[in-house]
Formats: sequence, structure tokens, C-alpha cells
Amino acid sequence: MKSVKIGEIVLKNPIALSPMAGISSLPFRIICNGMGACYSPTELVSARSIRYNGVEKSLRYMRISPEEEGITAIQLFGTDPDDFEAAIETIMETPVLREVSIIDINMGCPVPKVVKTGAGSALMEDPDRASSIVKTCRNTLDRLGKKIPVTVKTRTGFNAGDEGKPDFAKVLADAGCDMICVHGRTRVQMYHGESSVKAIALMREAVRDYPIPFFANGDICDAASARKVIEQTGCDGIMIGRAARGNPWIFEQVTAELAGSEMPKYPDEQARKEMLLRELEGRLKYLPEDVAVREFRSVMPYYIKGIPGSSRLKVSLVSASGFEEVKEILGLV
Repeated sequence: MKSVKIGEIVLKNPIALSPMAGISSLPFRIICNGMGACYSPTELVSARSIRYNGVEKSLRYMRISPEEEGITAIQLFGTDPDDFEAAIETIMETPVLREVSIIDINMGCPVPKVVKTGAGSALMEDPDRASSIVKTCRNTLDRLGKKIPVTVKTRTGFNAGDEGKPDFAKVLADAGCDMICVHGRTRVQMYHGESSVKAIALMREAVRDYPIPFFANGDICDAASARKVIEQTGCDGIMIGRAARGNPWIFEQVTAELAGSEMPKYPDEQARKEMLLRELEGRLKYLPEDVAVREFRSVMPYYIKGIPGSSRLKVSLVSASGFEEVKEILGLV
């Protein structure tokens, strides 16, 4: 794939980690970037919460490390443009956050508790508000003298019958968005059924004449599926989501095969267990041990999926309460 620019940021390898709640922790993003992901947005964070509660409550989800990640992106969600303005102002006043490279707006989350507030994918049904949010973010950053791109991640539609929203893509581009990423499912589909490359292609074509990159996301699990999405949508870059859970090696594998290079070997059982511990150790730097292990229970099974005795290991891991206990379960003491 050719390099692309998001604002003034050059992505030499436009293959990114898609933001995922509960998955896109700072340690995991660092790992994925080390494996070749060009950048990795944070989990979604409420702009309203930042506005009224400050950053402390949300810091654990939006923490970034430019030294270890390289290009960084904080993902915000909400429905009130004023919330976004206040959130960005607060982020730019916070030492640990002000060095962020990209502000990403979530307009694709299908989770009911987000949608019922008018945020996430619900914004696809309110293009005027969506436009206002993008413009507000862009204007706020400009006013603060920050040359930070504003990107949007959205879906191919809100309702079951939607087969792409080209007009919505144009609304985002006209509002000043610096990059658009489209997940090939509607809000109704959630994460079920197939991702539609046809619907993504329709939205991509709608903004082809705009000087901004277009990324595609959905059902990309290996080099073959990545090539299919690239060829059938004409996208400039891709985001890999669920296939990366417990498998950060996917970035170096997809990158190598698309480039015609020798495919790196899939990691063996030992390497996968060690990577699980590496991510957990990273989480321990920012969270109390009991909290870090408890929250990591839902992630650990992805690392051991398919290895001999994985079912037995999973039962033990999802009830583990401490780091040493996890090491013992994995046989890495």
C-alpha cells in the first residue's frame, strides 16, 4: 500500500489498529505499533465526561505515550458540539495528553447506551449535528494553534436497509474531516453478519475527489481479506479490529504479504503466552493489580485460543486474581 497523509502526518504503512472498547489499552497499542500498525486510537471516551468531570475519570482509557506509540490518537464520542470543544480544550491543557497526534470522533459505535444518547452511530441519522461536531473540533484546534487532524470512524448505515451512506461521507468531508474510516456494517448488524465491501466502496467513491484519505474496516483477518477490501473499495488504508485481539502479529503478517515479502511465522505457544504476560505487565503500570487482572480476564483467552489445553487454561485464567497466579497457570514461573 502507498503511504498516505492525515493532515500533515505521513503514514508510510496505512494499516492501523481499529479502536475497541476493553481491548485498545495503552500496552496493547504499544505492542501493535511495534508489530507494524501505523497508529492505534484509544478506546472511546465521553466528551461530556471530560467537560464536566475533567480527565481523571477517563485518563485510564485515553492515556497515550508518544515515545512508545509514535503517532497517537484520542477517540471521543458525544452528541453536543460544545462538549467536544470543552473536551479538546481540557486535553490540550493536560501535559500527559496535549502531545496527541490525532483527534478521532466516534460516529459508529452501535452499543445501545451510546446510541440512545444520540452519539456513536446515531449521528448518521443527524448529519447536521455530525457536521457541527466536526467543524467545532476543527475550529477549536485551529483557535488553539494546534495543527492536529480530526478524523471520523463511522459505519455504512444506521438502519437494516442501509447499503452505504455516501451523502453522510460527503457531509463529513465538507465539514473539514481529515480522514474517514468506514466499518462495513450497519448499526443494526452490530458485529454480526458480513461486512459489506460494496457499501464501503459507495461511500469511498462519494469522497474520492476530496483531498483526504479513506480507510476501510470490517472482516479483515489476514492478508487475503485485506487485499480484497483494498481492491474492491479503493480505500487508501485499512483498520484491523477484532482479528487483532490476542494477535498483534497480524500487522507484521499482513504488511509483509501485501508487500510481497516473506511471511513471518505465526508465533508458537510460548511466544503467545509471553505476549499475554507482556500486555498484562503493561497494564500493571497504570492499574492496581487486582483491577488489571480482573479486567484482563476477558482478553487473555484470545492469546491462548487454539493451543493445546486452551479450554482448561481459559477456565483458570478467567478466575485469576493476581499476576503471579496468571504466570503459574501459563506455566511461565
